[in-house]
Amino acid sequence: MEINEILMNTLASTFSKVAPHEYVGKEKTYCVFNYFTLGEDYADDSPGHERYFVQVHMFFPLQTNSLNTIKRTKQALVGAGFTWPSSTDASDEDGQHIVLECEYAKEVDLDGDDGN
Repeated sequence: MEINEILMNTLASTFSKVAPHEYVGKEKTYCVFNYFTLGEDYADDSPGHERYFVQVHMFFPLQTNSLNTIKRTKQALVGAGFTWPSSTDASDEDGQHIVLECEYAKEVDLDGDDGN
C-alpha cells in the first residue's frame, strides 16, 4: 500500500474530509497532509528503507473543542505504524490549525514496485 493510501485511510477514521496537500472544499473541519522522504539503511549504495517525515494539518473552527479529535488522530497514526506525533498549535484569528509531525518507515523493494 502506498503512503498516500495509508494516510488517507488512517486520517479518515477521525476526519470526514481528508486531502493530500490542499483541501478546496467548504467544510471548516478538515485535514491535509504532506511529507518528504529520505533513504535509510544503505548497502551497496542502495537504501534498505525509505523514511517518511509526515505533517498532518488539522483545521477546526475557533470555538471547537478539538482535544479529543487530536488525541484520536494521534492514536490512529500510531496504530497504523507511525511514530507518536509531536503537536504544534499554528492557530490564528481564522481558526484552529494543529500540526502533527511523525515518521513512518517502509522497506524499499529495488527489484519491483515498492508501492510509491
